[in-house]
Amino acid sequence: MDRLRVGVIGCGSISGTHFHALRNTEFAKLAAVCDIRPDRMEKAAKEQGVKGFLDWRELAAQPDIDAVHVCVPHYLHAEISIGALKAGKHVLCEKPMGMTLKEAQAMEQAARESGKTLTVCFQNRYNGASQRIKQIIDGGELGQVLGGSGFVCWDRDGAYYTNSGWRGKWETEGGSVLINQSIHTLDLMRWLVGGFALKSATMTAKRLADTIETEDTCDMLLENERGGRFLLYCTVCAVGNMPVQLHLKLEKGEIHMDGSRLTIVWPEETVFEDYAAKMTVGKDYWGASHEHLIREFYRAILAGEAPYVTPADALETTRIMEQAYLSASQIRKRPAK
Repeated sequence: MDRLRVGVIGCGSISGTHFHALRNTEFAKLAAVCDIRPDRMEKAAKEQGVKGFLDWRELAAQPDIDAVHVCVPHYLHAEISIGALKAGKHVLCEKPMGMTLKEAQAMEQAARESGKTLTVCFQNRYNGASQRIKQIIDGGELGQVLGGSGFVCWDRDGAYYTNSGWRGKWETEGGSVLINQSIHTLDLMRWLVGGFALKSATMTAKRLADTIETEDTCDMLLENERGGRFLLYCTVCAVGNMPVQLHLKLEKGEIHMDGSRLTIVWPEETVFEDYAAKMTVGKDYWGASHEHLIREFYRAILAGEAPYVTPADALETTRIMEQAYLSASQIRKRPAK
């Protein structure tokens, strides 16, 4: 079987996770890298043994490239994804799916019109604990989900923002803790329990008000179509990076997730399960499922199937995220465009 040839655009910190995943799938192989910084591009090209480009347009124009991974700052996600799709490439875009709903909708339209496959890197859906929760909910063994809460308590200092050149700014990051760190958990909650309506949101900068324009702390109150009430709290003011927590109350029991560990409260017993996956690259609290998502993306393309995370599905997470930013109380409100 011929493997699809892939170009990775953006050789920053997340690119190593993509390089590793591509080395470990039988459906695709890395063929090129791109970065606007010559030193970073040359280092990645040499280490990976592939061609290097300084301009993503030049990479996307290569006839022997079948797909690209978009691993660049948020403000470039839509431009590069749309351009690559129009150039006839499949696209795997790191989160978020654009900084705004308008950008995400333009990406979805470009995928439809090009006939190429687009997915967004919401890899935490593939985590073992996530899959187990989904199995229980969809199986109906504990009844309907009545409500729940999610917590993302991580640590980012001022240097994380000032050294990047693009983080912590509305024009280039589009927000901070919600759009960057916690969008995974927002997506996971929505995927597990169905569609949400946003009831209220608060955005504040508790620790980094003098460093960033955006929010370092966010809380959201959400409601699903059955009236279930959900809370998402996220911050980068914590002392250290804690495992993501998710707590769900169901008609006949409860499910508590602490990173890879599950506590499942059944009617007759409480069961403890651990779905820890060996981390080979990246940070433990990210989860270890980039490799699963990337492998399945290319398997689906070769099989003529839709990706696990479709553009229409990812759009709904973007829709809620944007509503939160535009309606949030307190001082860290995204400027309307």
